[in-house]
Amino acid sequence: MNFNRTSLFSAVAIATLGFSAITAQAAEPALSVATASGAATTASITGGATINNGSSYTATAASSAAVDVSGTITVAAADVGKKGGLVALVEIPNMGIYQKVSGGFFLPWNGQVSSLLPFETKTLSATEKVTVLDDLIGAEANLGGLNFRAYMGYFTGGDINTLAYTSSPIAFSIDSVPAAGCPTNTTLSTGGTHDGKPVCVLTGTITADTHLTANNVYLLNGAVFIGGDNTDSATLKIDAGTKVIAPVGLNFLVINRGSKIEALGSEAAPIVFTYDDEANATASTTGRWGGLIINGNAPVNGCAAGTTLCELEGEGSTGKYGGNNAADNSGTLNYVIVKYPGQNITETNELNGIAFQAVGSGTTVDYVQVHGSSDDGVEFFGGTVNVKHLYLSSNEDDSFDWTFGYQGKVQHAVIKQRANTGDRGIEADNNEFAFDAAPRSKPTLVNFTMIGKGASGRGMDLRRGTGANLHNFVVTNFESYCLDVNDTATFTNAGTSATALTGQLTAASSLFDCGTTFKEASDDPFQLTAWFAGQANNSTASAALSGVVNSAAVNAITPTTPADSFFDQVDYIGAVKDQKSDWTANWVFTD
Repeated sequence: MNFNRTSLFSAVAIATLGFSAITAQAAEPALSVATASGAATTASITGGATINNGSSYTATAASSAAVDVSGTITVAAADVGKKGGLVALVEIPNMGIYQKVSGGFFLPWNGQVSSLLPFETKTLSATEKVTVLDDLIGAEANLGGLNFRAYMGYFTGGDINTLAYTSSPIAFSIDSVPAAGCPTNTTLSTGGTHDGKPVCVLTGTITADTHLTANNVYLLNGAVFIGGDNTDSATLKIDAGTKVIAPVGLNFLVINRGSKIEALGSEAAPIVFTYDDEANATASTTGRWGGLIINGNAPVNGCAAGTTLCELEGEGSTGKYGGNNAADNSGTLNYVIVKYPGQNITETNELNGIAFQAVGSGTTVDYVQVHGSSDDGVEFFGGTVNVKHLYLSSNEDDSFDWTFGYQGKVQHAVIKQRANTGDRGIEADNNEFAFDAAPRSKPTLVNFTMIGKGASGRGMDLRRGTGANLHNFVVTNFESYCLDVNDTATFTNAGTSATALTGQLTAASSLFDCGTTFKEASDDPFQLTAWFAGQANNSTASAALSGVVNSAAVNAITPTTPADSFFDQVDYIGAVKDQKSDWTANWVFTD
C-alpha cells in the first residue's frame, strides 16, 4: 500500500478543535493518562474512533467510511483557567508519527517531547473537546489496510514538561479496499445487478465469520441462519452503506444464539434491509419479505417452575432463544433501516420487522428504523436488550411489542402510524399463558413520541400482568384511547389503588392528547384517570407537534429521567425537542 504525507494532509486538513461535526451519543471510552514529567495529575481523557458521529465507537472501519477520531480532555482542576496548548499525534506503525499543528495540518514528529507543538493555544476550560481526525476516508486517502494510533493531551504555561497525555492510544484500523467479487460465504447471483452493483447470495446456515462490504448488494435466499444454536458460532459484519435485499416471500435473516451481527452503519450511509423490488414500492407497501430475527441467551419466562434453563422456540422455525445470561452480547445494530418486512407464515403467524428474542444487554442497538412491516415493527420476546433512537413508521400491526419477561431500557423512540393503518402503538404482555410468570416484563421507557393514525387508533395496551415505567411520553392522535390497562394481574402488580402504587407500573412527566385519554372499565380495580393524575408532571393538554418535533407547550413540561447511566439526562419530554436536535432528520426513510 502506497502512502504519502500529502494524502494524509488532504484528508485531515479540515480538522479543527471542537465537535463541529460530532455530537457524542455513546460514552467515549476511557483512556489512561500519564505526564511527561512523571508527576501525578487529576486530568482524565476519554475518546475513540467513530463513523457515526459518536453514537458508537469502533476498532475497525471500512475503507469507504468517514472516520472521526475525537475525545474529551477533563483538565486538572489546578490547570483550569491557565494558558495551555492542546496537542495531538497520529501514529501509523512502520510509517511514522505525525503531529497536528495549527491549521489542522500534520507534520512528521521526531519523537522528542521538546519538539512537540500545540495545534491550538488557549485559556483552558474544565473540559476541552478535541477532534484529532475528521472524516478520514481510507480509500480516498490511500490509507486502506493500515493501523492507526492517536494520542491527545495538553500542557500549560508554555512548558512542555507539564504535558498530560493519553498513554494508551485510540487504536483503530481501516480495512483494505475490498476486492471485486463476492465475499467468502456468498456466491455471485446470475440474475444481474441491483443498484448498479453485483448481487451476492447468502443461503442456508453460515458457520464462519462473514464480511459484507458495500461494493456489492446481498440477497437472502430463503431462511439464512448465522451460526448454529450456541455452536459453530459466527459473526456477520456489515459495512456502512451496504444493502441487503430479499425476494418476496419467506426470506429472512436469523442470528442464532452465540453468534453476532455487527451492522455498523452511519448517518450518511445507513445499512438497509429491504425487498428486491423496492423500486416499485408505494406508500401502502408492507410485508414483502420476512425480517430480522436475533436469538440470544438472556432470560425469558414461560417455563415450568424450577426449570434450570428456560428456552423457547421462535415463531416460524426461527430457532431457540433464552438462557441465563442477562448480559449476553448478540452484536450491534447502528444506523440500520429495515423496510417492508413481516411476511405471513400463516394467517395467524407473521414475522416481525425485528424480533429481539431473549437478546441480552451486551448488545448495542442505536439508530434503528423499521418501516412498513405487515406485523409488528419490533417485538421483544423476553431478554434485557437496551435501545436508543428507535423509529417505527407505517407498521400495520403493533409498532412496539413485548412479552415473555422483557426487562430492557429504551430511550428516544418515535412511533408514527400511517393514516388508516396500524393497530396499537404499544402492545405489552408479561406472558399470555401465565400472567404472573417470572421474570416479569418490566421495561423502562423514556422519551417516546407516539403519533397515531387518527380514527380508531389505539395508543398503549398494557395487559397480562406486565409492568412498565414510562417517563417523558408524548402520545397523540389515537382516537380510541391513549392508554388502556387490562387484566387484574396487571392492576395488582401496579398497586392496591390509584395512589398506592408499587412502582411496577408508572407514568411520569407525560402528555396524553387523544380522542379518549383512557379506556376506563367499571370493573377495573382502579381508574386510570386518577392513576395518571396522581403522578408527577403529567398532562392531558394539546400536543400540537410539528411532525415529530415538540411544541413549546410540550417543552414546558418538566421531564423526569431515571438516574441510570444508560439514560441521557434531558431537559424535555418526547423524542425530539426541537428542529436543531432532530436526530431523525438526516437518515430516516420516509415514503
